[in-house]
Amino acid sequence: MKKKILLSILTASTLSYANQIDNKTFLDDFIENTNDFRETIHSSIINTSIKVDNYFFEDTVDNLDYHNAYGLLEFSASQNQHESIVLDQRVKIKLKLPRLKEAIHLEIETDEQRDTIDNVENKTSNSKNDDVSLALGYYKTLRNKINLKTKVGLKIKSKLDPFIKIEAKRTFENPNSNYIYTLSQAFKYSNLNDLESTSYFKIDRPLNETLSAHNFYQHYLQSQKKNDSEFYSSIYLDQKLTNKDYIRYTANTNINNIDSDMKVKRYALKLKYRHFIKKWLYLDTVPENYYSREQDFKPRYAIRFNLGMYFNKDSY
Repeated sequence: MKKKILLSILTASTLSYANQIDNKTFLDDFIENTNDFRETIHSSIINTSIKVDNYFFEDTVDNLDYHNAYGLLEFSASQNQHESIVLDQRVKIKLKLPRLKEAIHLEIETDEQRDTIDNVENKTSNSKNDDVSLALGYYKTLRNKINLKTKVGLKIKSKLDPFIKIEAKRTFENPNSNYIYTLSQAFKYSNLNDLESTSYFKIDRPLNETLSAHNFYQHYLQSQKKNDSEFYSSIYLDQKLTNKDYIRYTANTNINNIDSDMKVKRYALKLKYRHFIKKWLYLDTVPENYYSREQDFKPRYAIRFNLGMYFNKDSY
């Protein structure tokens, strides 16, 4: 009962704050007082980009722009129904290397997740995001308009885990309609997980200036495990409310053969509301109503709050 009351208070406080954010508040004072700190962090990221970029060359070049390098720090608080609140964090730093013609980036981030799947429900095995990966990424658009991305890096866990990831992505636009099609195939190899394959197909359709509809289908396979084939599909609608407020409505299903034959294991309805307090500071409220085979498909809820801060040229 106390947890339900706490979630109600948090939700009400978040919505109330979003409506009153233009008023002078403690957060406004905090933003003003930490301006120099954010500038120092971004300057450190820029200086690191310069050092790494010049490491590959004997001479130095002046007047290169490194300001697109950035850092992201995101704090999260989430809760499954009848469970304790879980606190988590996500860190990502992306260094720009213009002397290498922007083809290569150095990325530092907490344990890489499949960006296309974002269940609010917490699992015990991944509730703490303590792993960090350091990777050098190469980005190239080929003549046939295929976007090629290669990442070579090291994941720092209880054991060091080197990995390589290659992804090829192609986008097709139908000139006779508003449909946009995207095909992607990625392979990742690491010592711990062996070979992983992720394929997806996405359909995007802008409806008007504020609405767009999307269909997404993904297949994931881990070769090391005999039964680890997952199919994920979702339909979602993106809506722009204002220049600061955005909502995503999602319905999704997960089918896999883990611990059983190929069956539907989970489906859910989710809403993600993002409010930009500043260009570099955002607040997410993400409630989810899900049904899982583990719970005999009884309705359950989960909720997550994210507070994200970018350290970039707009943050000071």
